[in-house]
Amino acid sequence: MMRRRPVVGISACLLGERVRYDAREKRATVIIEGLSGRVEWLPVCPEVGAGLGVPRPAVRLVGEPGRARAVGVEVRTLDVTERLLVFAADWLEQVSRLDGFILKSRSPSCGLHSTPHYPSGQFGAGLFADQLRRALPALPLREESELVTPEQQESFLAEVIRHSKLP
Repeated sequence: MMRRRPVVGISACLLGERVRYDAREKRATVIIEGLSGRVEWLPVCPEVGAGLGVPRPAVRLVGEPGRARAVGVEVRTLDVTERLLVFAADWLEQVSRLDGFILKSRSPSCGLHSTPHYPSGQFGAGLFADQLRRALPALPLREESELVTPEQQESFLAEVIRHSKLP
């Protein structure tokens, strides 16, 4: 009998996919090499999933954490908030199994607690990360910046394995 690997969602850019607003890659090699073969990756880019192109105008979060809007940095009339929230809800409804998630820090979609909110200067979660945390509060979540050492990766993997055994 083959043992199943835990399913770990991951911001697609961290796997090296060129899905970021500037079409550059942000592969998290240390994490990928440290966890590959022990988890099954489930990549997602909320902005691409919401129909935004690559490259695309940069957006940032404006307003208080938990109630922010994703608006254009240069094109101030651009507001992609609803598109991102609809994608997050649809994606969460369709995902059948998820045991953990690694998110891209400082992203207006995927940052877990490092995303700047303007004009307050506060830091909080991106829109997708916030929806993920609300929908699955027991799910182990980390930003890639929190998984740079083997010890951090092993601790996260242990949490993911514990979560994968839940009924």
